[in-house]
Amino acid sequence: MRNIFKAFVSAALVMALIFSFCGCQAADRSEEARTLCDTFCGDVKTGDVDKLLTYFNYDEISAEELGNIIVHPDLNKEEASFYQVIRDSLNYSIAAAEYNKDTKIAVLTVAWSMGDYESEPALNAGNSADLLTALASVPAKTIYSEVKIDLSGEFPRVMNPKEVIDAAYAFNDFDSGVMPGLLSDYYTGGSFVLAPKGIYLNTDTIGLRINFDKRLSDFRFVPGIVYTIARGEEVLFASDVVFPEDNSLRMDLLPEMAGTDGFNEDGFLIDGKYTFMVFDENFHDICSFECEVKTEPVEKEELSFKEYKKDDYLSKLIYEFQDDELMANAFVYRSGWWDYDGTSVGKSAFASNTKTLGFSLAVSETNESELYYEYYFSEKADFKNISETEPVYQASCKPTLYEDQACYDLDFTPDEMKHGFYGLAVYSDASKKHIVFTASCMVVEETSQDVLD
Repeated sequence: MRNIFKAFVSAALVMALIFSFCGCQAADRSEEARTLCDTFCGDVKTGDVDKLLTYFNYDEISAEELGNIIVHPDLNKEEASFYQVIRDSLNYSIAAAEYNKDTKIAVLTVAWSMGDYESEPALNAGNSADLLTALASVPAKTIYSEVKIDLSGEFPRVMNPKEVIDAAYAFNDFDSGVMPGLLSDYYTGGSFVLAPKGIYLNTDTIGLRINFDKRLSDFRFVPGIVYTIARGEEVLFASDVVFPEDNSLRMDLLPEMAGTDGFNEDGFLIDGKYTFMVFDENFHDICSFECEVKTEPVEKEELSFKEYKKDDYLSKLIYEFQDDELMANAFVYRSGWWDYDGTSVGKSAFASNTKTLGFSLAVSETNESELYYEYYFSEKADFKNISETEPVYQASCKPTLYEDQACYDLDFTPDEMKHGFYGLAVYSDASKKHIVFTASCMVVEETSQDVLD
C-alpha cells in the first residue's frame, strides 16, 4: 500500500514537472510572439515597403501593390500632405498574447490609434495645416486588428501581414474630398485673349485662358497645373505649379518671359508659332493650344505738345491720353504732377528750386506692363524748337503697388532745373513708336519762397 502511494506521488510529481515545463515553454513562446509583433507593428507604422515585404511569402505581393496600400499613387501635393498628417498620427498598443500550445499559434490584439479624420473639425479643414490643428483638438480614432504569429517553425512568422496593414492604413480609403479622375476630365475649353482666331498682330504679350467644369469647386483638393510656352522648338517659359481660380486659369506670355531676343526692333514678339502645353502637376496632359504672331512695320508717331498759357499751367492738370486701352485702365482723378519737395505753385507748375519733376499715373492694380518715357525741355510754351531725337531724359518703369492703387512714377531729377516748359511723352513699346500719353508742366523763374512771399 505504501509502495502504491509512493508511486502515485512520484507520478504526480513527474506530471507536475511536465506541466510546469510546458507552461514555461508556452510563456516563453508568447513573449517571442510579442517581440515579433512589436517589430512588425513598428514597421507597419513606419511604412517601409522593403521591410514589410520580408513578412510576405515570395511573390505574394509586389512592392508596387504594397506601396499603393500605404500611399495612394497620383496624389496632388495638398492631398499627399493631408494623408501624411494622418499617417504621422498613427500609433499602436499590443495586448497580451493568447498562445495555443497545440497549434503553436499566438494571437495578439493590436489597437491602432490615429487622428480622427472623420471628426467635424477634420472635415472642415481646408488644408493640411488646418487638419493638424483639427486632429489635435479631438480624441484619437482607434481601429483593432489581430496579429497571428506562427511559432511552429524554427523562426516565428507573421501569418496575416496584409490584413494588419490594410487595417492600419484604412484611412487611405476615406473620401478626403479629392476629385475623382484626372483634371483633364473636367477641362471644358479655352481661348486666346484678344485673339479669338489665334492670330496676334504686333503684340508683346500673349494670353491664354482655359476653363473647367463648375463641379471642380466642389472638391477640397484639386491638383495644381504646370504649363510650358514654346516658340517653334524653343521653350520660352516653364511655369511653377499654379491652381485654377473660379474654375479657370489664365496663362500669359509676358515680355519678361520671352527674353531680350524674343522681340523685334519695334518691341513686338517676333513672328512665329507659339505653343502652350498644359498638364496637371503629375504631368498628365490637359490640353495644348497654338497661336501665330505676325508683325508689320510700325512708323513712329509724331510727337507734339499743345501750347498753353501760364495761367493754364497754374490752374489745370495738363495731360492727354493717346491710347484707349491705357485710358480705360487709368484713374485720372488720382493722377497728376507729384509735389515731392513742397515746391508746387500750381496744378502743372513748379518753382525753380524744385528738385524733381514727376507725373504719377494711377492705374488698375492688374496693370503690369512696362512703359517707356522721355522728358523734353523748351524755353517756349509751343515746344516747336524741340527735337524728338534729343530728350533731356529717358527711362522706363513698371507700376508700383501702393496701399490702395498702382502708379507709374514717371520721374525726372535733372542736374540743373531750368525755368521753362517740360514735356513728358510716354510710350508703350521700347522702340518708342507708339505714344500712349503726354503731359506738360512749367517751371517758373521764382523759387517757392519767392512765391510764398
